[in-house]
Amino acid sequence: MGSTLDEGRGTALVPMMHVADVERSAAFYAQLGFAIGNYVPRTGQKAWAWLYAPDAPDWKRGPNLMIVRTTSETDARPRDMVLYLYVTDLKALHSRLLARGLTPGEITYPDYLPAGECCLTDPDGYTLMIAQSTADTP
Repeated sequence: MGSTLDEGRGTALVPMMHVADVERSAAFYAQLGFAIGNYVPRTGQKAWAWLYAPDAPDWKRGPNLMIVRTTSETDARPRDMVLYLYVTDLKALHSRLLARGLTPGEITYPDYLPAGECCLTDPDGYTLMIAQSTADTP
């Protein structure tokens, strides 16, 4: 495969989720350290937004997330998708989320992630797993 990937190769893979309210979802993800990098339209209710983590070492490559408003209940229903967010201090973030009135699950320490993880549901019902970043993870 080598050289055929050099031209036209992918540079990033960014998930895009259907949400009922772009501003509400952006505010939720701001609690996890994300900021709005771009959005449309420029005035009125946002229909789409690109979220990024401004403190990430290479914020252009991720973590990134696009959210798009949908008017269809079918499109707004969460799919069988889980988003994993790796963080530098899981315990501190967990405490901060609780203090802000969010309801992350208890931190667990499964065999596949002994540094810990917890679960949080976003306003549209998407499952977000928050994991402690280590040398073996992103």
